[in-house]
Amino acid sequence: MSDQEGSICDPEQIRQDCACKLHAVQVSDHFQAILGCSLGKDWTTPRSVEMVVTPDGHLLGQCDGEAAFKAFLGASADLNSIIHGVAEVARLDGDEVGYLVAKVAEIKWQR
Repeated sequence: MSDQEGSICDPEQIRQDCACKLHAVQVSDHFQAILGCSLGKDWTTPRSVEMVVTPDGHLLGQCDGEAAFKAFLGASADLNSIIHGVAEVARLDGDEVGYLVAKVAEIKWQR
C-alpha cells in the first residue's frame, strides 16, 4: 500500500489542482467568474468575490469593491450540469468535481 492510498486529500491541494486544470478550459465570461469565485481566483475583471442565489433561482455575484450583489451570472438550475460538463473537458478527478459541487451547494444555501 502506498503512502497516498487511503489518505485524505488536502482541500487546498484539491482547490489548486482543480483551478490549474479549469483555467486552461475556455468558457463564457460568466462561467469564468463563477469558477474564479468558487476557487478563490482572480480570473475576471472585476473579480467576483461572493455569489448568492435569489429566491427565483438567479445566480448573482458580488464584485470586488461593491457592496451589493449586482452581477447577473445566470440561472442556478443549470449550474451542476454545466460543472459536470466542464469537469469532463478539464479531466477533473472525483475529488475535484466533489470540491466544485460542494461550492455550488454552499451558494444555494445562501438564499
